[in-house]
Amino acid sequence: MQKRRAWLLIGLGLALAFFALYPHLRAIFGEATPVFAIFWLASLGWALGPRLGAILGLATAIPLYLGGHPWTDLLTLPPAAALVAAAAGWIERRTRLHAFRERALRFLGHVGLSAADAASAEELLERAVRAAVEAGGYRLALVWERTPRGFFPLVWRIGVPGYDLAQAEDGKLAIVHRGQAVRTFDLAQLDWAKTGAGQALSAGRPVVIADVRRVPRYAFAEAARILGYRSVVAVPIKSGDRVRGALAVAAAETCDLVAEEAELLEEVGVLLGSALERLELKERLRSQAVTDELTGLLNRRGLFEWGRAMLEAAARRGVPAALLYLDLNRFKQINDTQGHAAGDRVLDEVARRLRRATRSRDLLARLGGDEFVVLLEGDGETALRVASRVQRALAEPLAVGQETYRLSASVGVALFPSDGEHVAELVRKADIAMYQAKRRGEPVVFFEPKSDQAVKGRAALERALVRAIEERAIRPYYQPILDRSTGEVAMVEALARWQVKPGTFVPLAEEAGLAFDLDRLILSQVVADLAEWRGEGLELTASVNLAPATLNHRDLLPFLRDLLIGHELPPNRLVLEVTERAFLEPRGEAALRRLHELGVRLAVDDFGTGYSSIDRVRALPLSFLKVPRVFVQQVTSSKTDAAIVSGIRMFAAELGFEAVAEGVETPDQEALLAELGYRYLQGFLFAAAMPKDELPRWVRKQARRLNRKPT
Repeated sequence: MQKRRAWLLIGLGLALAFFALYPHLRAIFGEATPVFAIFWLASLGWALGPRLGAILGLATAIPLYLGGHPWTDLLTLPPAAALVAAAAGWIERRTRLHAFRERALRFLGHVGLSAADAASAEELLERAVRAAVEAGGYRLALVWERTPRGFFPLVWRIGVPGYDLAQAEDGKLAIVHRGQAVRTFDLAQLDWAKTGAGQALSAGRPVVIADVRRVPRYAFAEAARILGYRSVVAVPIKSGDRVRGALAVAAAETCDLVAEEAELLEEVGVLLGSALERLELKERLRSQAVTDELTGLLNRRGLFEWGRAMLEAAARRGVPAALLYLDLNRFKQINDTQGHAAGDRVLDEVARRLRRATRSRDLLARLGGDEFVVLLEGDGETALRVASRVQRALAEPLAVGQETYRLSASVGVALFPSDGEHVAELVRKADIAMYQAKRRGEPVVFFEPKSDQAVKGRAALERALVRAIEERAIRPYYQPILDRSTGEVAMVEALARWQVKPGTFVPLAEEAGLAFDLDRLILSQVVADLAEWRGEGLELTASVNLAPATLNHRDLLPFLRDLLIGHELPPNRLVLEVTERAFLEPRGEAALRRLHELGVRLAVDDFGTGYSSIDRVRALPLSFLKVPRVFVQQVTSSKTDAAIVSGIRMFAAELGFEAVAEGVETPDQEALLAELGYRYLQGFLFAAAMPKDELPRWVRKQARRLNRKPT
């Protein structure tokens, strides 16, 4: 624009000089004088274009006529002048068209390179607007998007030194000059029909504004004045029929020739749309690789990738971070009793509740099963607050099928950088703290260095336990239960024995989700032993302890049915012992009733130490109540314990159950229990638990002592 104005001033100056000096030039050069008009006519034609140049050339006849010049000049000079000016304007027009096309082609080429190697949509669009200004020479380039709240710029670049744009959170866009806002636009209040970007986004086709000053109430008129642009080309960014956004470029020139660029710039929009679609697909595939398919949270790989970047940023800024390792309590019970589809719904709901309970900038991941991780910036107090919010969110009632649960989680916390500087190290130590939380029954535990070695030992023991179950290295030992009235063996209790104490490996099996596998192993061996003894003429009944997870396991009933049928053993030869906490929920009661229908007998172990109500126990199809050793031990020295033991026996008798006293170790205890009416006694006073091969000999020896045939 500045160049055209300069050529116009030069042409006018030369024209005035030509007409002022024409008589003198005529006297000197004669008929060749009109040739000198070429200089100013070419300048004016170059500045005004072929049409105005031709008109101006013909208009030279006026000063010639008024000056009384010869008719020959009037007949030759104006037509020649018109041709010269028109030719100059045409050449200038073609030159500018070529320049515009070259500008658009340079821009298109740079966008093509960016589309080929950009790593993300943000990088692609940023490089596109930078290329528009640096390679294309445009004054301004923006990429706009349309959202439900209106139109907003995604990226921009200004080609005027010292100027930039700034987008405020309240939907305003400001032109900034050297750090100071010189004009602010409220995007929500603009008339977008008066802008190129708004029209392109709405119509889905290129829009050319040859001169923004000719558009009444042009929405960005102040921006055009400040930044010095006159024309705008806006093209939609499309992939297929989908309009993703609009690219708008503004140039200093004002001319209809700008329309010639629209075709090439439309190619830019198509190229950007295709590249964005490709990057979106690439990001989708990458997201699938780092995202948990069920919950949509990060998976282990995603946690390690994103977590590394988060910790690096925290280290640069010198801020702490924390990793929370969550393991749902009793989830395996839900999975086993309700099925895996129900378990998946629970996990998906847990993920939603975690999102609600955490901040948008926190990283959430599911490592597998029912284990989740939250990685956040903040110190230990922040981690504790987030853990508390998570626990409250999980505790909200959750309906699964016909049941309603209140979930909880054991949470272990490791701090960055004190507990570790890498994600893997923080995960390992938070996992250790989580197991400590489970062991202590606490909701949240922070990592303690002294527990590291203990947890390593526990992990080794867990691996050994898995191998022992697989290799059937855990065997049942049998402790007799005597009928005091006859002295005979009423039944035997099967107790799992291994190279590790039962008080260590049995709770570990429950914590590690191995309870059903362990109980299934013991049941299969006990039933096989009972069938073998029966074949030898020794009819025995055995009781087996079941973990709560085993009682509610969906495979327990079919497994038992097949096992009893396979060994041709009457179901009433098997007694299943459960603790009170195993039937606290309705599904536990339902499981007991199904087992009763199968024909096996049922017993409540450690009765009186749990949380069940008398009303609930009364409604169960039980055969035995077992009085725990803790009461029997003090029965002769504590009136309270004696009253409890007596009360349990009377309660059992009222309901038609038999009471069994465990842990009888002294004759005084036996005598008092007999006085209280106990018929069935078990303890070291009579016999310790013994291997399968020793039991028949002990039973026969006991029968000989009574001079009776063993039954």
